[in-house]
Amino acid sequence: MKKISVILPCYNVKAYIDRALTSIEEQTIGFSSLEVICVNDCSTDATLSHLQQWESKYPENIMIIDLPVNSRQGTARNLGLEYSTCEYIAFVDSDDWLEKDYLEKLYNIALSDDYDIVQCRYIRDFSKTLIYKETDDSQNNPDEVLVVSTPEDRKKFLVKKTINNLPHCKLIKKSLLLNNKIVFSEGLAYEDSYWGVLLNMYYTKAYILNEQLYHYYVNDVSTSLSTNEFYHVDLLTNQIMLWNELEKRGFMDEYKEELEIEFVYSCALIFWKMIALRYDTPPYSLYRLLCIIIQEHIPYIMKNTHILKGELSEMHLLLLKSCFNVMNKSDFLTFAEMVKKIGL
Repeated sequence: MKKISVILPCYNVKAYIDRALTSIEEQTIGFSSLEVICVNDCSTDATLSHLQQWESKYPENIMIIDLPVNSRQGTARNLGLEYSTCEYIAFVDSDDWLEKDYLEKLYNIALSDDYDIVQCRYIRDFSKTLIYKETDDSQNNPDEVLVVSTPEDRKKFLVKKTINNLPHCKLIKKSLLLNNKIVFSEGLAYEDSYWGVLLNMYYTKAYILNEQLYHYYVNDVSTSLSTNEFYHVDLLTNQIMLWNELEKRGFMDEYKEELEIEFVYSCALIFWKMIALRYDTPPYSLYRLLCIIIQEHIPYIMKNTHILKGELSEMHLLLLKSCFNVMNKSDFLTFAEMVKKIGL
């Protein structure tokens, strides 16, 4: 009986997909327990042929969905979820890989007390080959159980960002995603910034495993690290869509201050970092666009209880204030250069 649907969006990853699938093949939970759904997002390299070789090796366990048009990771993950048949979902990026006991550990914890989400830590890994960790790096920090019984519980976890917005490093109950229409934005980069907040609004019980079991490959040509790309603006599009969706679902009444803080981190601060670090010449027009969005969505953020209690660092507070005290182009470029040197 298959226990976990593992969903991999795949786009031009011929150099990495065998590593990812080998790490899944070697899972201690047993490959026969897994349903591996590989969504080929109209790759232009040999990714599809690599996937087909794996599918012919494991026809009962590997499914390929071949998209005719490139639609980005959000569409691929949503489609994989539609085709999945198992009770639990694991999203894996196709240039990443897993420790051998990743799925077994997360699955056993999930079953132990019917958790909606089990999240572990990840390793930022630069290795070009499949390597596994050699030492226990848990640092003796305890695991954590999150129980949301009241709105105050959820507010606390939202501000602490205990469950991060990343789709990887998690085992998730499929019913949580389907019953609450927790989906990724489609056709856009930074789709996880939309999905992750919705996930945080619905779970009632989660487990944080203090162990690094997922290898996140630091790829210089990845979506988030590429330079001078127009699609970085997708982050702003996602944040506006998310804000509208949260209003539509009625969350702003109870959680407005916490969602404002989330907007500060996931929109204002992250996009400021992109402006400073992801362009050879920081674009003044994108800074002005960010200022407009921040002023429209969180005009009274400086009166937010969490801000008044010192939630933001001095540098982060300075970045946020710069969205209200709009700089001219010359001052902006000087300020952006300072941000670049600090690196955030």
